[in-house]
Amino acid sequence: MNVKRYLGLVVFTYATCAAFAVGIEEDKPAKIESVPVSVTVSELSPEQLQDRAEQLTTTTSTTSTTSTSTQPPTTIAPVDVDTKCQEWFPIAVSVGWPNDTKTLQKLGLLIWEQSRCLNIVKGEPHWNGHDWGPTQINYSAHHKWVEELFNMPFEESMADPTLNLRFAFLLYNSRVEAGKCGWKPWSLC
Repeated sequence: MNVKRYLGLVVFTYATCAAFAVGIEEDKPAKIESVPVSVTVSELSPEQLQDRAEQLTTTTSTTSTTSTSTQPPTTIAPVDVDTKCQEWFPIAVSVGWPNDTKTLQKLGLLIWEQSRCLNIVKGEPHWNGHDWGPTQINYSAHHKWVEELFNMPFEESMADPTLNLRFAFLLYNSRVEAGKCGWKPWSLC
């Protein structure tokens, strides 16, 4: 077993348990409220797509270069200890993936099956010549959409794990919104 991965998993598990332990009084059971969520989706104009791409690239570069943030880290939904690729979950949730146990566990499986938790890009020993990043976005099938969305070459955007996970979410979510299985592009339906 990889010692670094094991220690990372131990730290992640400890931090998750500690986050849930804070603020819960022993006398009172935790109150869980269900809040219905309603989302209206419509096509974005080319200008809106451009603005979104700029926002994502600005957020990505700011996030990666700034080490002192005043915002607390996002608490990730609890997942099974043996869920693979948990190190990608904070980025995934920050770019739109639902922060729920079932989705994150399936996302972990997807990333494990596709890339063994690695950011596989051109030049990497395991690169197959056409699939990119942790979610292995296929060049032939998606390069036009990716280049329009992020306003940069496919290779550059899909080599960035943040943009790769964002595009994977958009691909997943576009199918879910159409009433289809969002995991189909990765044969996980």
